[in-house]
Amino acid sequence: MLKLLTYNEALDLVNLPNSPFYESKYSVDGYNISTFNYRLASWSDFNAPGAKEMRGLTFVFNADGSLFKRYLLLEKFFNLNQVPDTMYSEVKNLKIRSIANKEDGSIASFIKLPNGRVLGKSKMSVATDQAVGITRVYSRNDSVKRLVDWSFDNDITAVFEYVAPSNRIVLRYDTEDLILLRLRNNLTGELLDLNDYLDVIGDVKIAPFENGYTLDELIELASYVENKEGWIVEFENGLLMKIKTAFYFRLHGLFTEDLNRENIIIDYILKDEIDDVLSKIPDDTDTIVRIDNIVEKVRYALDKKSKEIDNLYDKYLSINNRKEFAILYNKNENFGYVMSMLNGKNSYELAKDYLSKKTNKLLSAREWLSI
Repeated sequence: MLKLLTYNEALDLVNLPNSPFYESKYSVDGYNISTFNYRLASWSDFNAPGAKEMRGLTFVFNADGSLFKRYLLLEKFFNLNQVPDTMYSEVKNLKIRSIANKEDGSIASFIKLPNGRVLGKSKMSVATDQAVGITRVYSRNDSVKRLVDWSFDNDITAVFEYVAPSNRIVLRYDTEDLILLRLRNNLTGELLDLNDYLDVIGDVKIAPFENGYTLDELIELASYVENKEGWIVEFENGLLMKIKTAFYFRLHGLFTEDLNRENIIIDYILKDEIDDVLSKIPDDTDTIVRIDNIVEKVRYALDKKSKEIDNLYDKYLSINNRKEFAILYNKNENFGYVMSMLNGKNSYELAKDYLSKKTNKLLSAREWLSI
């Protein structure tokens, strides 16, 4: 049963012990905006009711603090053979509803403020380079603007992939554009059939649907097809699942022989690529449990280190004088990180840099994990 979260319910997930979920707050035109996401979450984290909705879930508030609107994105879904629900043995007999091309860009959507201003949004922000590009496409492409404005009027979230030459992940796109992935009812969470809305979609680009394959045929195709990231499979029971191609894994450098090198595993975790790695090792429970344990240790270490940096940064703010702060704390191991925060870095990314340097060699990674 689909569980859609209220703002307080999303906060409850953030406040769970050792939670991978977090809230980002920002303000535009005097209106507060809260967006939720997760870091290094394991399968078990998503078993909590509504947890799969914490991927870019956004709340916009009125000037008086009351809720103006909740904006859904797409719920978290997984690769074939990544988690128990998507193991081949579990999905092989499910009926496929649709197969959509997996675009290789950044997920994009839009929010509207109480004053009517429309903002393009990446997964977590309206201020990233991607978000600025998303808003730019909206302002320049009349068809995209018409579809997005219609979606607001009908309580629908239009979910796109933002692609651009400057936003290359692996595959190359020649122009900046928005490719429509899904339309989702913002009140019920239901995914809508795009075929029912073609008159509204007009000439907005749609991620190509490649229906007609069986699951086994798609898996076989993924082993040899070129220049494609993969597909998103939607089953009749509502389950969404990703299948990625061997071509994409080769370009992305994801090879299962690295699974015996702890420094490489930690690097995959820090780069948020471990989901793709796990999907390549089906039916190997021991390895999956081993990697999950490493993920837990990395997550705990990043949380601890970022809090240490934030605590020292708070001391700087209380002093508010670089020279005086340096005299008192220049020997603190986090002093340099606080100086980096003053130049615009955030504590979590600095913690990732710290751990990356500490574990970038095989022996040092094994030693760190053994502590």
